[in-house]
Amino acid sequence: MHLQTMKKIFLYLIAMVTLALNSCEEVIDYELDTAETKLVVEGLITDQPGPYNVRLSSTIGYLDQGLTPGINGALVIVSDNHGTADTLRQISDGLYQTTKLKGTPGYTYYFKAVVNGQEYTAQSYMPAVSPIDSITFEYQTAMDEDDEGYHPFIHFQDPLGKGDNYRWNVYVNGVLVPDELAVLNDDIYDGNYGHADMGFALKQGDQIKVELYAINKPAYKFWIALVNQQNSSGGPFESTPANAPTNISNGAIGFFGASAVSVIEGTVPVE
Repeated sequence: MHLQTMKKIFLYLIAMVTLALNSCEEVIDYELDTAETKLVVEGLITDQPGPYNVRLSSTIGYLDQGLTPGINGALVIVSDNHGTADTLRQISDGLYQTTKLKGTPGYTYYFKAVVNGQEYTAQSYMPAVSPIDSITFEYQTAMDEDDEGYHPFIHFQDPLGKGDNYRWNVYVNGVLVPDELAVLNDDIYDGNYGHADMGFALKQGDQIKVELYAINKPAYKFWIALVNQQNSSGGPFESTPANAPTNISNGAIGFFGASAVSVIEGTVPVE
């Protein structure tokens, strides 16, 4: 299984990486190499209980500072390929929420927003997720004391047939840990029982929650581009996450995704 740890992603916006599971907002910096303003779309539909959120904002260029402003008063509709269409209601600055949509693996979801007379669209297929069946902890020594401790391992059966892609969110003692977001594919463990070292250390008594998201290939390309960007030198005038792949039409950036999710929690034993 190929894994790259996601470092801090520099975005000047509120990235809703946990849009469907809770209301936690992760502040991520988005630097553009241009002063041009673009629409940013961030949306996620999952198979967890709704409602689901879509955030619309506008970028700022490298000459500006601060959080990107939300886009208000837009018409936002999310529908599926089984006849359900949901007009989202605005609940706060730039944030729109579904009213009746239910996420289902195997469905395709369609996004449409009308902003200042301009229409933006996207679509995303929701793949099924391989359930995490257990989490274990293994003590590992390391030269760097930050890497020494109890490494969590997640265990799950990857379905036969290459092309399964995942990302995960990690909470330690109830707090989302942005640096431990990761993107994976099944190049090694295709069709086998996987044992994935999550690549960081905990201490006795720490509580951990892992959310494993199944993502389609376009979403994998989007997330891995952000990972690769932040693993490079990432200067403000080099290629930036603004140039990451997007599935949004009409020159917008960001991503509208759909994921089935498996969640597991565990506590490092106290000896």
